[in-house]
Amino acid sequence: MSLRVSDIFNVQNYQVVITGGASGLGKILARGFVANGCNICIVDIDQEGVDATLSELKAIAEESNTSSQVTSVVGDLSSEVGLQGIISSIKSKFSQLDVLVNCAGIRRVNAISYTPGESLSQLAAATGSSSYSDWESTFKINVLSPHFLTAGLVELLGKASQKEFGRGNVICFSSVSSVHNGQYVPSYQTSKASVDHLVRIMAAEFSDKYIRVNAISPGLFPSKMNPMDISIPESNMRYAREMPARRPGTEQELVSAAIFLASNKYVDGRIIRIDGGRLLVCKGNISQDD
Repeated sequence: MSLRVSDIFNVQNYQVVITGGASGLGKILARGFVANGCNICIVDIDQEGVDATLSELKAIAEESNTSSQVTSVVGDLSSEVGLQGIISSIKSKFSQLDVLVNCAGIRRVNAISYTPGESLSQLAAATGSSSYSDWESTFKINVLSPHFLTAGLVELLGKASQKEFGRGNVICFSSVSSVHNGQYVPSYQTSKASVDHLVRIMAAEFSDKYIRVNAISPGLFPSKMNPMDISIPESNMRYAREMPARRPGTEQELVSAAIFLASNKYVDGRIIRIDGGRLLVCKGNISQDD
């Protein structure tokens, strides 16, 4: 048995579906899988973004001298009808599925902020500014879509595992936010905690057929959710200086984690934290001077 890295992490000719594949972390992963010889289907709601990404992926396949085929499904992961349409489209493209990457996600920040020492009425306003619709939309994308998409494609994943035990696998996307108690992003943090447990539940449910389910839990990586410009209020990049790594993660570091999970057939039901040590120092501050 070869111990060469190129053989140990070989995913060439794998059939891979990536949700949220037209932007952000999903697009990074699509580029990485194509560069390593996989056949890719990206799923996204943004037609313009999909078209641009497909052109980029085809160029990467040519540059990498691989036989990778790239295709897409444009659809809405936030509705039952949209999910069923996406599942049907994927089934029409693949007879088996080696990797399903549930990467699509959204984050809603409270509309009103609160600083320790402000009034009780300000605290009530800040807490109440996390709307019902924010929670609903966040859970539809971050939790419901990974579950129902995986359930709809489990037979295709099972066929891959019949071919090679453990080959069919699911990679969900969690976040370090699932385990730390930062404030005023409650719908996002709770949804990612749900993903952590969903991974364990699905891994247990699929264990008889050994369809593996794991999650990547990223820290700070550049994306629409985390723009690099630290002057943008929505960005968490300002926290990078507090981490042991003192920088955001790179594309290579994200892709390497995904390739590891896709290729290592002895990893199941795990949450892989790639955060530059953020959770070692992260705390839910109650004071600006803490």
